[in-house]
Amino acid sequence: MGKLSDLIFSATNFVANKIQRPAVILLYHRVTDLSADPQELAVSPANFDAQLQHLQSSYNVLDADRFLHYVKAGKPFPERSVLVTFDDGYADNYLEALPIMTQRATPALFYITTSKLNTSKEQWWDDLERVLLTGRPLPAALSITINGVAHHFNTATAATTRDAYYDLQAILRFCAPDVIDQAMQYLYTWAGCDGEGRPTHRMMTFDELKAMAASKYVRIGCHTHRHPAVGMLPYAQQLQEIGQSKEILESLLQERMQHFSYPFGGRKFLGSKRYYNADSIKACRELGLEMVCANYYGQVHTWSNPFALPRILVRDWPADVFRQKMERFFKL
Repeated sequence: MGKLSDLIFSATNFVANKIQRPAVILLYHRVTDLSADPQELAVSPANFDAQLQHLQSSYNVLDADRFLHYVKAGKPFPERSVLVTFDDGYADNYLEALPIMTQRATPALFYITTSKLNTSKEQWWDDLERVLLTGRPLPAALSITINGVAHHFNTATAATTRDAYYDLQAILRFCAPDVIDQAMQYLYTWAGCDGEGRPTHRMMTFDELKAMAASKYVRIGCHTHRHPAVGMLPYAQQLQEIGQSKEILESLLQERMQHFSYPFGGRKFLGSKRYYNADSIKACRELGLEMVCANYYGQVHTWSNPFALPRILVRDWPADVFRQKMERFFKL
């Protein structure tokens, strides 16, 4: 966040926290060491371990069931309550995060995108990085039409190619899944590569997900099938995207899904661009989901919308930085 938004966040939440003690939902994506992480989604295992140690020593870490109880009851949370969540379903959630969670006896709620489970395929933003930023020889220019709009990029140097990556990422995140798939197929041909993903960036296998779900420290929620910004889709497509992930997970795990999080999930609405909207909430209600998380800074109080709860995105912060961030979130 910028300095102005930092000040607004601090002032607003200072007042809210004076009225009622807050709870905080933390958002993680990955726990692993990566050689490159342009989206800054990975927390190193060492930092994750230090973060969990601090949470256990200084906060009241609730599991998803207890957190949902307070949300549904409309009751103030216990002092310094925290819920740990993960988005997407990367394999490292099972291979690297879960062992640390188990060692530190820390529960978490995992929101799973289902289309790439049990495959070698990467999520499209990782795939875009694989095509553009992993050092393969590329043509000096890229011309691509997305949703009927022609885009032109300079890919002659590492710096301009990196700029193209971020520009394309910003464009594609507001596109329908079929449009994203078409763009990626075009990029494979342009770059002279295929769609085979990297083992370091795969999603969980079905067996890994089942094993993780069996842990007493894990609760599973859904996160759409193909990870679109659902607010850009008509209601019927939103219902299908959310419902398909719910159905797949319920069939695979033999348990009812109560939890969902919006892909991307930011509350910043850019003109007609929406990460989620009133139709998204309507779809979640129709599907019987009980608690839904977004991805914007804020704390949870009894008056928070249970179908658009704020979360704090955790970066690869060392212990001292994490400690300072947490104190700020609970500042009274």
